[in-house]
Amino acid sequence: MEQIKLNKENPKLEFQLNAEDSYLLVQSVSLSCHDNTGSAWTNFISKVRLKAELNYIVHAQAEGQFIDDRKKEFPIHLAPDVNQMQAEFHLNLLIKNETFTVGINPEIKCYNTLKLELHNLENLDEDCTLTLHIQKHKMDA
Repeated sequence: MEQIKLNKENPKLEFQLNAEDSYLLVQSVSLSCHDNTGSAWTNFISKVRLKAELNYIVHAQAEGQFIDDRKKEFPIHLAPDVNQMQAEFHLNLLIKNETFTVGINPEIKCYNTLKLELHNLENLDEDCTLTLHIQKHKMDA
């Protein structure tokens, strides 16, 4: 299991998907704040949004020029339980590569990048870091 960290200074991380069966398993997410008051982590979670994005860049075959990109975005929810005292979230979220076709071309494609990104950072004044405990399969950071 690996750990990656996202915070205000480092809000995104991109992975290269190397195969059709590439995936990222986000087992859990923990939050650490330098301000150890009880409300710091709940305040952070209520303000920030964590998003995942699968992306595929479409190029013209002959010229190699950029034509379009194909994106699939979805949020990763960190919803605290009412009685939750610690900033730890057990997600077991599996983000798998997906196949598709582009236009009328019957050739099957799959996404080539996965990006994890924190949003709404302008609302944050706390010095907090999200640590994602992950497992990667056929992908590079």
